[in-house]
Amino acid sequence: MEKKLFDILKERGYVKNLTHESEIIDLVNGEPMCFYLGIDPTADSLHIGHFFALTMFRWLQDFGHHGIILIGGATALIGDPTGKSDMRKMLSKEEVAHNKAEVKELVKRFVKTDGDNPAIIVDNADWICDKTYVDFMRDIGVHFNVNTMLAADCYKKSLENGGLTFLEMGYMLMQAFDFVHLNKEFDCRLQIGGSDQWGNILAGADLSRQIGFSEGKKIDPLYGWTCPLLIKADGEKWVKQHLVLYGYQEIKLLLLIFTKLG
Repeated sequence: MEKKLFDILKERGYVKNLTHESEIIDLVNGEPMCFYLGIDPTADSLHIGHFFALTMFRWLQDFGHHGIILIGGATALIGDPTGKSDMRKMLSKEEVAHNKAEVKELVKRFVKTDGDNPAIIVDNADWICDKTYVDFMRDIGVHFNVNTMLAADCYKKSLENGGLTFLEMGYMLMQAFDFVHLNKEFDCRLQIGGSDQWGNILAGADLSRQIGFSEGKKIDPLYGWTCPLLIKADGEKWVKQHLVLYGYQEIKLLLLIFTKLG
């Protein structure tokens, strides 16, 4: 009996968190659907920490699902506070523009961007940067409860080490809006990412529900799926080891090596 895609991915260790397990299993094993993976261009290279999510993206793509790679040109200007004990160095707009161009080319080594079922590459600066602050807060910020945000695991380390800036707290709102936007424009139903993104992914799914409720509309739920992070012996995630020269076959080999060792 031929194995279903979800079973293959689960056996290979790609499942950490699922928002709706049975629904996601049916979605992934069913007809082609749209999903996305976000990457913030905070450097001009990819790193080992992207391993699971990139290979998971390719698995879904190879089985016929339609993938979107979101390059976070807007969110990179803020910086994700997830798991950080202090604020990330703020990048200039010029640095982010340079990193975006490099990361976009590197992504093409790991996912298919031409031929059958090519991935779409988008930039969230295209729909976030033109919004005024007041409009964004009225449209998006109104749906977020600060107490709920502060209880999220993704902010705990920062809170324990001196607190969060308002800038950093805005990151979750922006990533949540990405999910809602891609659902509206591409009927994107699933967001994938590393397990450190769980809180941000949940925020996007909940934002869609909140907007639908406020508008009196029945909205189909959005789903989130995270895969484990590759971690070092001290429990910290791999973030510094860059993958500038690697392609899809090399990343699969390195992933096999690291999972066998870990």
